[in-house]
Amino acid sequence: MKFLVGAGSFLAVYNNATNLLGLPDAAYVPVNLATAGLLVAAARRNGYGWDTLGLSRAGVAPGLRWGGAGAGVVALGLGAALAWPPAAPLLADERVAGLSLGGLLFRVGVRIPFGTVLFEELAFRGVMLGAWARERSVPAAVAGTSVLFGLWHIGPTIVLLAENDVALTAAGRAAAVGGGVALTTAAGALFALLRLRTGGIVAPALVHLATNALGTLAAYWAQRV
Repeated sequence: MKFLVGAGSFLAVYNNATNLLGLPDAAYVPVNLATAGLLVAAARRNGYGWDTLGLSRAGVAPGLRWGGAGAGVVALGLGAALAWPPAAPLLADERVAGLSLGGLLFRVGVRIPFGTVLFEELAFRGVMLGAWARERSVPAAVAGTSVLFGLWHIGPTIVLLAENDVALTAAGRAAAVGGGVALTTAAGALFALLRLRTGGIVAPALVHLATNALGTLAAYWAQRV
């Protein structure tokens, strides 16, 4: 139980602090991967097996099937949004507007898969979901990790609003951040259910990757049409 409380408290602070204080771009991937590795190692040291952490071989095949299907749905949705003129501008994101082609490829091929998706899936659908389910219950694990995943995105949402120069009142910013937390909490619940359905983190990782990487490509394209 001490491990669960300690890891959860750490994750509640980590991403918000690194976003609001500013983690250098060059450090983003290695620092996040190292942190994920330490979380997994700590979980193993506290007696959690590979099955509990969603890292056994048994979850790979069903994960590929469910994750591939989910990624296809994400791709279709983003494609439809780009094809519908009123929706396309909503995909624009100033964070990718000035990227070179090399910068874009690095973001979708390295930064997002390893610095974001692998880290978050190991942390939330791997370590936290497994530990929470063992120490409490599966419903508590789904609810708890989903809310924690939503709180994890407070800092990134604040940064997103600032970098896109969204002019809002204080109440508007609070509502936008609250909406971001609600949306990512719902995403966390979906990812958790995929993890439980398939027995591993492969499925949620593929859907998560499709959402972030294809969303970045869609935003890049939307800036140019």
